[in-house]
Amino acid sequence: MPDPREIHDAFAEALCTHDKRRLLDCFHADAVLVTPVGVVEGHEQIEWYFGQFFSTVPDLTTRVITISVCGDTVSVEWVTSGTQTGEMLLPDGTVIPGTGRPVFWRGCGMWSVEDGRFVTGRIYYDQLRAYMSLGCRLVQNKPRSATAAPDQEARPVPATHPSGQETRAEPRSNSIRRLLRGIFGM
Repeated sequence: MPDPREIHDAFAEALCTHDKRRLLDCFHADAVLVTPVGVVEGHEQIEWYFGQFFSTVPDLTTRVITISVCGDTVSVEWVTSGTQTGEMLLPDGTVIPGTGRPVFWRGCGMWSVEDGRFVTGRIYYDQLRAYMSLGCRLVQNKPRSATAAPDQEARPVPATHPSGQETRAEPRSNSIRRLLRGIFGM
C-alpha cells in the first residue's frame, strides 16, 4: 500500500497533467474536501472542482514547495500558476470570462489518508491574490457613521476581455464582504 507521500506525489502529478481519472484514484469514493469556495464531497464533486481549474486555466501547473508527513497526514505548501483563458465560475454562479491574464497564487493543504487514499482534505489558498491576478481589486469603502445607511452592494471593477469588450464580474456574495469587514474592519 502506498504511503501518504506517495499518494500526494501521484495526486500532484495528476493535477499537473490534468488527468482526472488518476486524480480521482487518489481519493476514496466518499472523500470530503474543505476548500475556500465550499465543501466538496465524493468523486463527482471532486472531479467537478478540479475540472473547473483545468478549464479556467488550461496550462495550470502546481509546484510543491514544502511537504511534510506525520503518520497518515500530509501537509503541503504549493504555488499554482498559469493563464486564465477559460471562463471562471464563481461560487454564486457569476462567470468571469477568460482574460488571458497570468494567474499565480500560493496555498497549502492538509490531507488525511486511510487505506492508501485521501479521505479528507483541507485546501487553503490566498483568494485575494488569486482574484487580483484576474484583474479584480479590493476597494476600501469609506467608514460609515452610526446614522448612515447600510453598505450598498459592492460594484464590480470593469475588466477588459481579450476581444476588447468591457466585462463585469458581479460580487461574489455577502459572506466575502463579511469576511473582509472582519479582517480589514471594512
